[in-house]
Amino acid sequence: MDPAVGHHGDTRFDIVGLGESMLSLFRDDVTPGFSWDIAGAESNVARNCAALGLRTSWISRLGAGIAGSLVHDVIAGSGVDTSGVAFSEDAPTGLMLKGPPEMQPRVQYYRRFSAASQMSPTNVDVTGCLDTIVLHLTGITLALAESCRELLISLLDAPSPALRSFDLNWRPALWPSVIPGEFLADVANRADIVFVGLDEAEAVWGLSTATDVRAMLDHPRHLVVKDGANGVHTFFDGTVHFEPALRGTVIDPMGAGDAFAAGFLYGIVKHPDDIRRGQRLGHIVAMSAVSSPNDVGHLPDWKAIDRMLDANTHDWDSLVYGDAILRDY
Repeated sequence: MDPAVGHHGDTRFDIVGLGESMLSLFRDDVTPGFSWDIAGAESNVARNCAALGLRTSWISRLGAGIAGSLVHDVIAGSGVDTSGVAFSEDAPTGLMLKGPPEMQPRVQYYRRFSAASQMSPTNVDVTGCLDTIVLHLTGITLALAESCRELLISLLDAPSPALRSFDLNWRPALWPSVIPGEFLADVANRADIVFVGLDEAEAVWGLSTATDVRAMLDHPRHLVVKDGANGVHTFFDGTVHFEPALRGTVIDPMGAGDAFAAGFLYGIVKHPDDIRRGQRLGHIVAMSAVSSPNDVGHLPDWKAIDRMLDANTHDWDSLVYGDAILRDY
């Protein structure tokens, strides 16, 4: 464990993630049947943060049946507090069918009227959600229901010292044909920390550069613009920091953005003035995800992570994530 890990102030958690998680089914390449996993942006962040050693919670609603139990038990088994999860007797857990990376569209959702879509300011403890250093939210929840939109706005606007983190997580299949670009920009500008992919910014706002994104999202203290395999641009206190992505074998790109957010948020909690360290840890956690067939991969131990984080610029640029480099470290 990183020696920096420890409790901060009087908050119960370091990271709280709120949002829907689903049971995910996909074809197994080894057998003729199916395998299953857990799909959920906010719980992916929470699980990765827990693996890094943070005090982590996930808040949501699940159906009371078998699927809900599976989702709950995997997330809780990852070291995430799930005391804020409620179970619904009259609404199901969402389901996602996932095809191989080359299939388009790759995923098919069965989440309409799901238990998580019932979340609202009246059945979620807003004050409890903010008993944390960072509350992590995404644009996915905004698309689930009007009550979910009301909940997110209330969480973003509630008076609290908690930092609000927002990942755009653009999912066009969840929105009507008209892209709600102005609305999404308004929501993002209410947050302290914002993550957005350059491809998402192009799709939602027609923006093609990180500087253009910053001009639109000028409120967040930290704005992280992800440029795929090239790297990330982080705007912070009037400056921009670019850190090249870590190279390595990609088995499945799903989960990369959530994994990066987890690493970066760890940096916000433990090393808030070291932007490069947070960006690099984000890249490392992202590579642990994409080098796995599942959304959440297996992290290297802290000895290997720290050696990669402390590499000089030349060595970082030449690193290739994989078994060989992890053995060397």
